[in-house]
Amino acid sequence: PATQEFDAALADKGAKLHDKYCEKCHEDGGKSAADGGILAGQWLPYLNYTMEDFQSGRREMPKKMKKKVDALSDDELDALLQFFASQQ
Repeated sequence: PATQEFDAALADKGAKLHDKYCEKCHEDGGKSAADGGILAGQWLPYLNYTMEDFQSGRREMPKKMKKKVDALSDDELDALLQFFASQQ
């Protein structure tokens, strides 16, 4: 895991979003890859760039992930990425 700065308030909000939207595939707070990649502790810029690639179509997003990501606002998505970055 990367030691990095993150917004603690957003990370707390992101933890709740993770439990609701992401836990099934990114178990244990994103530390386990049950059906997706390990996201916990990834560099925040990497998480942002990867999500931009998914949303722009430069990288194919799994259908089940797209459905959940589409349900999130930009602020919620930012909170979720802050949560993953906070896992140090």
